[in-house]
Amino acid sequence: MIKFFRKIRYKLMSENKTGKYLKYAIGEIVLVIIGIVFALQINNWNENRKTQIDLESSLYAMIEELKENANYIKGQNKIIQSQIEGLNRIFDKTATEKDLKTILKYFGPDTNSRPFANVFNSLKEEKKLRLIENKELIRKINDFYEYTLPNMVEFTKWHEGFVGNNIDPYILENIPIINNNSETDIKTVNRLLEEVKFINILRYQKTLYTGYQGGCNSITQKAEALITMIDNYLNNQKQ
Repeated sequence: MIKFFRKIRYKLMSENKTGKYLKYAIGEIVLVIIGIVFALQINNWNENRKTQIDLESSLYAMIEELKENANYIKGQNKIIQSQIEGLNRIFDKTATEKDLKTILKYFGPDTNSRPFANVFNSLKEEKKLRLIENKELIRKINDFYEYTLPNMVEFTKWHEGFVGNNIDPYILENIPIINNNSETDIKTVNRLLEEVKFINILRYQKTLYTGYQGGCNSITQKAEALITMIDNYLNNQKQ
């Protein structure tokens, strides 16, 4: 194309047709500019498309990460439910001998949290969240990862300290542990159940377990709602 215009310019110059030469020269410049702009637009489109594909891939990974969070929390919820049910049987005086022998497992453990947030942290560090076109989705993602999960982590850290500073010392001082730390003496347990301090410890632990369980349910519900929201967003992007 450039050689073609060059031949025309040389011919016009040799024929002293200056006006036509200028028109062709300007036309050539305009075409070059258009070509550059077009090439830049294609390059920008390719870059935007690549960025969008990377974002979609990250959101699919986030769905899996949210499933990990939900599944882990569901598992913890089952454990806590078992502990609450055991404590209820003790309070209702329907506890079996096995319940009394294994009472440590009903009030001794602390709560756990294990947030999965690698995908979110990566999106945050790379400032890709702002590329999501649904502002409500961005808000929900930030709320879940910046507040819901950290609040659970903060509670479990506090509860770990509470158990270590209060429950563990009480057990060591008052309850004989037998059979590889899994059982204790029934007579000792029955005697302790007559003491206000021990009952208060059990009731307080049940209250904390119940609060933790409520947090587990909240995380599960928010994670599942967010999975649906992200999935809908990705489906809409394909249309």
